[in-house]
Amino acid sequence: MPTEAACAAALELVAPAEQAYHSRWRLSSLKRVDADLHEALTEQIELYHAAFTIGASDELRVQSEAMVRGWAAACKAMEAAQAPEDAYLMGMDDASGIQVVIAEHKGSRDALAARYGEPLVLLTPNEVATLLATVEIVRQAKQHFPDAELMPAAKVEKGERI
Repeated sequence: MPTEAACAAALELVAPAEQAYHSRWRLSSLKRVDADLHEALTEQIELYHAAFTIGASDELRVQSEAMVRGWAAACKAMEAAQAPEDAYLMGMDDASGIQVVIAEHKGSRDALAARYGEPLVLLTPNEVATLLATVEIVRQAKQHFPDAELMPAAKVEKGERI
């Protein structure tokens, strides 16, 4: 089993490369662009994860370096294919200027903030569901009226239509 220091080094090495990919695309999108590369990357992910539990520190370092190369190859393939970024959905509240990003990977927040600016709030789909569950009137309205839209209070008071 790798040492704690080896595990920390592996995570520090791989995280930026993984974030570079996941801040822009979903892994399933790579499968559509390059199925062979998707399969190879998926296998590498398994080897990398296994090295944390059953590998020696040297093996974890080797797998970490391979993982970085794999994420880099995936980014290159997606860029070459001009694949649209699909790892997130983005919305903005005009009144406050707050940008909300819904994404699976919380680690992508910094890259998205650098690209789109602040203020930016990143929520996972599960966090959106939890938030919506706490606002009963919105949940009920959207269940009964699927096309209903949330509007800023000022626009509702003026009778504006969006």
